Amino acid sequence: MCKKSVLRILSIVVPLLLHSLTAYSQTQAKTEAFIEKRYNIFFRIDSPVIDYDFKSNRRTIEQMVEDIQATLDIEGAVPDSLLILSTASPDGGFEYNRGLARRRAKSTERLLLKLFPQFKDAHIQVEYLEEDWDGLLQILKATPEFPQREEMMRVVTSSTNIWAKEARLRALKAGWRYLNKYHIYALRNSSVTLRVVMTADNADDEFVRETPQRPTIQPSTTPAPTPPHRAVVMPPLTLTPAPAIKGSEPLMYKTLFAARTNLLTPGLSIGIEVPIKTNWSVGIDYHYPWAVSKKNLWCVETLAWFIDGKYWFTGNKHKWSIDSKLKGHALGIYAGIGYYDFQNKIKGRQGEFLDVGVDYTFALPVAKDKLRIVFNIGVGYIRTQYRPYHPSSDYEDLIKEPGIKHRTSNFFGPTRAAIMLEYPITVKVKATPKNIEARRKFESQTINGVK
Repeated sequence: MCKKSVLRILSIVVPLLLHSLTAYSQTQAKTEAFIEKRYNIFFRIDSPVIDYDFKSNRRTIEQMVEDIQATLDIEGAVPDSLLILSTASPDGGFEYNRGLARRRAKSTERLLLKLFPQFKDAHIQVEYLEEDWDGLLQILKATPEFPQREEMMRVVTSSTNIWAKEARLRALKAGWRYLNKYHIYALRNSSVTLRVVMTADNADDEFVRETPQRPTIQPSTTPAPTPPHRAVVMPPLTLTPAPAIKGSEPLMYKTLFAARTNLLTPGLSIGIEVPIKTNWSVGIDYHYPWAVSKKNLWCVETLAWFIDGKYWFTGNKHKWSIDSKLKGHALGIYAGIGYYDFQNKIKGRQGEFLDVGVDYTFALPVAKDKLRIVFNIGVGYIRTQYRPYHPSSDYEDLIKEPGIKHRTSNFFGPTRAAIMLEYPITVKVKATPKNIEARRKFESQTINGVK
């Protein structure tokens, strides 16, 4: 083959190869572009439930639906990943906050997958932070008028353990009250990052991914995050109407009462306890230990009804919320009446009694706050009238002691002891204006130290 022929072939082949490589590189550049959206959803105190009527949640979620739906409607848009970072505020126990932040993350994940089922096959990363100290530092830096600001910043940035930090912050009473009143809600949030890969020709802008951002804090009495912004500048779009959010009606959980039984007499006592407002409860119990030996040699038979009232000293570790109550320490009073029949072989007594006293209770939440182990002890006064008897020789009949109508006995001392298993009954109810106002009042009382 002559030299001229080789040069002619190369002059044709080389431009074709260069054109192919250019087209391939352009295609690759287009497929590497993506759009990333970030939003922040806030939570009420001690709650993992997303309340659409809390702060800017409804506006944020509706904006999120509109933005993501419009992005997914672009030709070539493919869901890539979903990142959720949930946090709790540093005003509770560390272990409790860890579980609360985890439940908030899962609640957010369920909502997002319900709103955007297209992301089910995308990469989903769920993270949670027990106590958002960095977020608290941002609030302090952004709020010059914060009472005791410098002292609180020194505590937050110190290398002391978290328990000591919380204690020192609470000791700064003016700053702690201001934080709880105006800003602490911003530390109870889920930061949501949704990423969509663009493979269309109009998605060739470059974008560098960043970590999820915390809420933008404004130094005012009602701070709110800035509206979400588009990560990539897109050409003008014709947006389709966003779909209605199904099940968006605000819901709330409410503790109605708790069912309980005394484990010291398993299966032989039942009762209920009803919480009242932020610190009180009333309960009623029915006891029926009833045991008789096969040959009637002995018996323990009791029927009794008790009523009690308690005042709960709920600190940070066992804080009450609208959907989680009846936990912590309590002092109370109780009263009961009943009937008994005690026999030990050759003698016995039947009678009625009245029991009144005071008691101490500690209710420990277990099983992820679904159950309570309740320890109770009380001292009081018992007055009883009884009739002594002895059984017949075959133990079939009871013979009253002759000449004795009844006897009276009084006792003062320990009269009450129990280890109870308690199951709170919590129901989901529609958040009517009346219920929402009641919940806000409850939480306001909690924040301002009523509890």
